[in-house]
This record gives sequence, C-alpha cells and structure tokens, in this order.
Amino acid sequence: MKRADDYEFLKNSIKTKDLPSDYNYQLDKRKKNLILTVREKGLKANMQDNESAFESWAIVLKFYCSKLIKTVTIDWEDFSTNGNNKLHYNRFIYRLTKFIQTYEWANSAKPIPPIPSVLVCNIPNGEAADKDKHQIGSETWIECEYVEKHRNDYDSINHQLPVGIFYDKVSNSNYYTTGKKSAIDIWAIKDKILNIFELKKPGNNVLGIISELMFYSNIFNDILSHRILYQESAKMKKIISSNIRGFGDLYKAYQTGYIQNINGIMLTYSMHPLITQELIDFINMSGRLNFCRIHYSIKKADIQVP
Repeated sequence: MKRADDYEFLKNSIKTKDLPSDYNYQLDKRKKNLILTVREKGLKANMQDNESAFESWAIVLKFYCSKLIKTVTIDWEDFSTNGNNKLHYNRFIYRLTKFIQTYEWANSAKPIPPIPSVLVCNIPNGEAADKDKHQIGSETWIECEYVEKHRNDYDSINHQLPVGIFYDKVSNSNYYTTGKKSAIDIWAIKDKILNIFELKKPGNNVLGIISELMFYSNIFNDILSHRILYQESAKMKKIISSNIRGFGDLYKAYQTGYIQNINGIMLTYSMHPLITQELIDFINMSGRLNFCRIHYSIKKADIQVP
C-alpha cells in the first residue's frame, strides 16, 4: 500500500482533518502494526509542532484506531548528526527511549543508542522576569499571574524551572540536547506530589502538548531517580539559600525524597479536539507510569486574559 493511501485511510479512520502529512505512514493490516516514520524536519522541530510530536500522534492513532492498530513502530529518517543536529538527535533518542519504555505497544524500527549514564541538569541563574516585563496575555505573563493567584494552594509554586541537559557538567560545550532556555512553565509541590504544568495560552491548543509534557515529566522523573544529577557548586548553594525561583524548596523536597509522585498537567484554555478525558485515561494506562509514579491530567486555566 502506498504512503498516501495509508495516510488518507488513517485520517478517515480517526475522523479528523488534522492528521499531519509530515510523517510516513505504513500500516500492516494483517499484523495490525503501524510504522510511523519521523522525517528530518520533525527531528529538528519544536516538540509541540505536529511534525515532531510523534508520541502525541502515535497515542492518538493507537487510541482512536484500536481495532486497526495493535502496535506502533517508530522509525526515523537518517540524517547528518554533525554540529547542532547531534543535539536534536539526542533529544529525539531520549524521547523515543522513554516512550518505548512506557508503552508495551510501542517499539523502535532501529536499535536505539543508549542514553549516557551520567547526565546533569542546570539550575536557575536568577529570578525570572517580573510579569510587568512581559506582554499582557503572553504565556509568560499568564505564568506569573497563575503563580500569584495559586500561591496559597501549594506548599511551594514557581515558574520557569530550567531543564537543560548536559554531559558530565553544565557548560556551553557540554549540551546533550537542544534547549539552552528549556524550562518547565510552572511547577508546584503539595502532598508529596510534584505538579508539572505545561501552559498554553488562549488559541493555542496543539496536540503536541502531550509530547512536551511527557518530555519534562520524564526528565524530572530521572532527576528524582538520580539518573540525571544536579551539579554541586558554590553557585548552587547560593541559589538554594536564596531560594531563587523556589529552587531551594524544590531541592529540599528532592534531596529528602519528599516527592513521591509526578502529576503532569496540561494547563489550557481549550484542548485539541482529539484530547479528551478518555484519551488521558488511555495515556495513564501503563505499568511503567505506575512504577515511576507519573500521572497525566487536564486543568482549565483560570487567568483572565484581557
């Protein structure tokens, strides 16, 4: 069957016009296996973009086409990993590794290179910009408003938590993945739960919110499990003692083992029409998620935007 035929067939099966044509779709109807091939453009794109959000589309196709698809195989185009491409490739490999580990119905078409045994996460350099420095109605402005409004709802809440990943030590020459300014939008701690919020402003209802939230939740699960480390330094001690961006509170909860669960929250004004509570329930149906104590949920943003 030709790729175009598989694409149209799947698009009609999930009854959406949104199925991206950026992938190569190959459906083996006898084995009920879908091969979803990420193209070079998708390997280098923002995680929320359709061409990159392979986890999101694999989940949607598996859920809405459950009678046609039992397994999903992720493949990818070969491309040069020279220079900055290597960082894009590493990010993809990290995401793919976690996705395959999470869902027994997902697998890889090729051997997956191992993730390095020692990775390090960066920390805040200083306080995030005040909301008055952001355009009213922007996502960063909404973040500030949300943190202010809900400060009394949690033991600790803050925003723009850096999650840049490095080999061995934090330095400009040691990046493992892209994301020099990569950060969790909002985080909050209460009742031994670390809540990780992926925020989308009004009008932004991309399906790729699933992929972004999975990436950040997996990174922090690896931090809590000490597979990704914080680099001890005089600077870090100062950031902790000053509680910059609430990092002192977070580090204490991390160091003492207080955090027992991660709640990945899609904080939006409207969801992509394919994201329903039933889909979220399906996403949470994984033995690994229970083992790693990761749970995903939806929350309506309650900040009024002028």
